[in-house]
Amino acid sequence: MAIFIIGCILTVVSWIIAWSDFGILTEFSFFPLWLGYILTLNGLAGMVVGVSLLKSMHGSFCWLFVISAPFWWFFEGMNEIVHNWRYHVAHPISSLQHFMQASIDFSTVVPATLSASFFAFHILKRFNLTPAIYMQVKQSYLVIFSLLGILSFSLLALFPEVTFPLVWIAPILIIEPIAYAADYPSLLRDLQERDSGLVLSIMVGTLFTGVWWELWNYYSVPKWTYTIPYVGFWKVFEMPILGYRGYPFFGLVIFGYTSTTLMLITGKRLDYIFRSAPS
Repeated sequence: MAIFIIGCILTVVSWIIAWSDFGILTEFSFFPLWLGYILTLNGLAGMVVGVSLLKSMHGSFCWLFVISAPFWWFFEGMNEIVHNWRYHVAHPISSLQHFMQASIDFSTVVPATLSASFFAFHILKRFNLTPAIYMQVKQSYLVIFSLLGILSFSLLALFPEVTFPLVWIAPILIIEPIAYAADYPSLLRDLQERDSGLVLSIMVGTLFTGVWWELWNYYSVPKWTYTIPYVGFWKVFEMPILGYRGYPFFGLVIFGYTSTTLMLITGKRLDYIFRSAPS
């Protein structure tokens, strides 16, 4: 309950500051706003389903912030190719300040999406809302997926205005086969075992989080806007409505990256953390 209350207060106060003109407080409101979101969701999960990602991971939860910043910097690098979004700031800042401030803000991406996904996982499980989805996995498929991932990155570099959606698909085509082959947490293995719970909850949790990203961005400064070829119409906040289709796939990339990185750093399996908690 305490985490939920603290999260709500931090979220509301930061939201007001982000959408108002409080000078430097407004400029640095992104991190506390999303920290509030993370605490609110974990507190709510604890009250509703009896456990949260924060409680299940204990101190390892801090690693989610650490590995989140380099993860999103990778996508910033991809954006240098596709040019789908750009940032607007209140005044010019140095490259060093941009890097430091952006890295702190980017550190919330992984814990926010996974906190929402964890909550969604236990809600879907409690109400038995996860159908059995089967996918046969062969060794040849793993090779094909990896080659398609490499090809996708090549196409992004050659034809960015046409292949830009591959930014959110190409990474998972490479991460998942590696995770499966290494016996790391793998969504492919889940589908092979007719267990769609993690896949669906990650997609739902990331889409839910994405809506809040776009909502809070709308009146904030700094903020970002989109330039998306062919589908830049019918905007919901700054994001074209068809752009929201990328969030579920983005969530799969987040899980694959995070689960693999956590295994390498801590030896802990993120899929076990999700499933070991009671529902």
